Amino acid sequence: MFKRNPFNVLVRLRGIEEKQARASLANKRQLFEEARQKLDDLRETHNEEIPAGDILGAVNLRSLQLRGMGSHEVLTAASHAFQQSERAMHAKATAWRRAAADLDSAERLDEKKKQEAARDAAKSAEKALDDLMGMLHIRTGDGLI
Repeated sequence: MFKRNPFNVLVRLRGIEEKQARASLANKRQLFEEARQKLDDLRETHNEEIPAGDILGAVNLRSLQLRGMGSHEVLTAASHAFQQSERAMHAKATAWRRAAADLDSAERLDEKKKQEAARDAAKSAEKALDDLMGMLHIRTGDGLI
């Protein structure tokens, strides 16, 4: 009966895991880029000068103060979202590297097993050929004493 090589399945599964990890990393990288772009836009908006005029009354000053505080809160929230997306992207990059290393290990092990099987097959073929040559010598009378 033919003995199946379990490493083919292992390589295929590791390949699937690596592709999934790579896709997940690409998604997280896209979210990271979107968060960075949003943070940059908010920083730019926050740093814009607001035309205040020459003389400001108490209401105008309070309005500017509240707008600045609101802008700062939005900027802080965007900064936290950016940092979280950066951490998530680094975690996915680590997971992808691990999956790629696992795939590489499985492929090397599979190749080693295939080479070992080829050597065993070559040895068996040589032994069978030697046995066949011995039988031919015996039949032709060369091997009689």
